[in-house]
Amino acid sequence: MAQTGPGGVGSNTNNVLWLRANSGVTQSSGAVSQWDDQSGNANHAYLPGAIPTAKPAFVSNSVNGYPSLDFDGTDDQLWVSDAASLDLTQWHFFIVVTADLQKDYNAWMVKGDDSDENWEMLSYSDGNIHTPTKYTDGTRTFPSSAGGQVTTTTFEVIEYSYSTGVGRDVYKNATNIITDNDNKTPKVNNLPLYIANERSTTGRCINGDIAEVVAYNVPLNSTQRIIVNNYLAAKYDRTLGANDIYVQDNAVNGNYDHDVAGIGRVTGTDLQTDSRGSGIVQISKAAYTGLGDNEFLLWGHNNAEMDAWGVTDYPPTMQGRVARVWRVNEVNGSGTAVDVGNVDITFDLAGLGTVTTSDLRLLVDTDNDGLFADETPISGATNPSGTLYRFSNTAALVNGRRFTIGTMNALATPLPIELLAFDAEPVGPHLVRATWSTATERNNHQFTVERSVDGIFWNLAGVLPGAGNSSEVLNYELFDQEADNEVLYYRLRQTDNDGAFTLSDTRAVHMRYDQLTGPTIFPNPGEGQFTIAWPEEMDSAMAYEVIDAAGKRVQFRASTPSPLRTEIDLRGQAPGLYVVRVLPVDRTPLSRTVVIR
Repeated sequence: MAQTGPGGVGSNTNNVLWLRANSGVTQSSGAVSQWDDQSGNANHAYLPGAIPTAKPAFVSNSVNGYPSLDFDGTDDQLWVSDAASLDLTQWHFFIVVTADLQKDYNAWMVKGDDSDENWEMLSYSDGNIHTPTKYTDGTRTFPSSAGGQVTTTTFEVIEYSYSTGVGRDVYKNATNIITDNDNKTPKVNNLPLYIANERSTTGRCINGDIAEVVAYNVPLNSTQRIIVNNYLAAKYDRTLGANDIYVQDNAVNGNYDHDVAGIGRVTGTDLQTDSRGSGIVQISKAAYTGLGDNEFLLWGHNNAEMDAWGVTDYPPTMQGRVARVWRVNEVNGSGTAVDVGNVDITFDLAGLGTVTTSDLRLLVDTDNDGLFADETPISGATNPSGTLYRFSNTAALVNGRRFTIGTMNALATPLPIELLAFDAEPVGPHLVRATWSTATERNNHQFTVERSVDGIFWNLAGVLPGAGNSSEVLNYELFDQEADNEVLYYRLRQTDNDGAFTLSDTRAVHMRYDQLTGPTIFPNPGEGQFTIAWPEEMDSAMAYEVIDAAGKRVQFRASTPSPLRTEIDLRGQAPGLYVVRVLPVDRTPLSRTVVIR
């Protein structure tokens, strides 16, 4: 398998932490409670139970269309539990940050407590970067850069490496801002990693935003540094001070900003020849010659959907192609076009339904006119394993060219469900309403709503059938009548006819106290006959009124004394949402929502 770390650099053995705000964030109404690690090491950042209100805010479209997490400078923070994989004696970090307010001790990342940090990155009121380290010999060094490295005006890519015998190097957008030669071994401390806070010292919470955090347990070679920096620069619209060689992210080239990865070689021992990164495209040239010193091949896509609905730009011999298009730079370190030789191109089509390998075609825009209809499809795909489909030994990727994948048979085209939105909200006692919408569906068997009290173990909340095949917007709704915890987590599982499935992001639901006590109404939703049930006999008489969506009372009744169960018949009312107001004598009224199908 290709390397699947940032930009295609690293695997879970050396990429020990990878937090990106566009993936794995658990939030409710913008308040973030967990940030899942994408490295494969499960070093998830979470909010400790002792400080449940200190939640950073999720900010969508924060930088170049990507989100970030905003920390308020007062108490917002996240922790990563101590793990052996994060106790480091050498490292290579990248963090994409901006300050909302320049202040002393904006503590971006701290592994351990003050004066005993395994490693640390923070900025001061003038924006300079400060990198203290405690060593096993008891000494502590803390070099700082000049000011202005972290600003309040834009996100910056800050890079920090340490290697025993080589020392420390810190870069801003690939330009060096700190260097030293500490020939010592950092002390490990078996303490959590604090993100946005130096836990042992009051007032050192950051006032700013973090978009991405990457940590390796080894220093990267020069080739890998160039690739990761270009991945981050494209994603967050930064210009690098050195080796800014992927330029297809520029607007004039079409904004191919997304899931950038690359291969390349600085020398015969300083190279990266197999990469995939965060996207579905893997490119490798381990089996072929032609990759010379100071040569690179990088690629990214335009963020179009991975489906073929509405796409008409493909050769007449074909029956469809996916909307997503990739574009490459094949250049040296100065950005001049080169030829790295033939490569293997592999697509991971997991979750896209049944695929007939012989029907797949690689499309390359060889005349660079932005069109594929005038091109000759490239055949010969193989299926090396699972959901991987490979076009081997191709010379078609030339600097500046676009490429995509299509099919000779529309029935075998990977046309997945396109999920537009998924949400969950409390609407009554023990009652949560889950809603979602799809733009397209292909071979979609069913949707399963899953519920969890801890975000780890999941239970069935309900199932709805899918539409099979659809090219129009469809809206779905499901009510969970067993919402029996103060905080619950919901996710959506979409299953194809062949059993393949995909999971949505997680949504947190916070139930109010009055939604967990008092009466329950069932069945809800229902056909119009509802039962109001109390958990125990009430000591006062009870009255009930039903109000429709327009605010009009449609029914009123009283009961004496309060029974454990009361029946309400609304079969004469139109389908829709109704509010049942429960009016106990000498008690606060309660409102409950019912739905007539």
